[in-house]
Amino acid sequence: MKTAKPQLVPQQTEPMTNAALAQHGRRVIAYHGERILAEVPTTLRRVGLFFLVLAITIPAFLTALIVVLWRLG
Repeated sequence: MKTAKPQLVPQQTEPMTNAALAQHGRRVIAYHGERILAEVPTTLRRVGLFFLVLAITIPAFLTALIVVLWRLG
């Protein structure tokens, strides 16, 4: 994940109102929500690759285990 460049935020001189606080909360949630949603396709690709590797290696391992046990028996 790429790190975002920090943005300067102007300092407030008066106390924050409820409306301003709600607006800030919505901006923060939207920003982080977009970053999370941007990671979904990458995560799905990695999970798909993981299952593909499992689908190949587990049967190969079990086949090799059966062959080894057959030779020892």
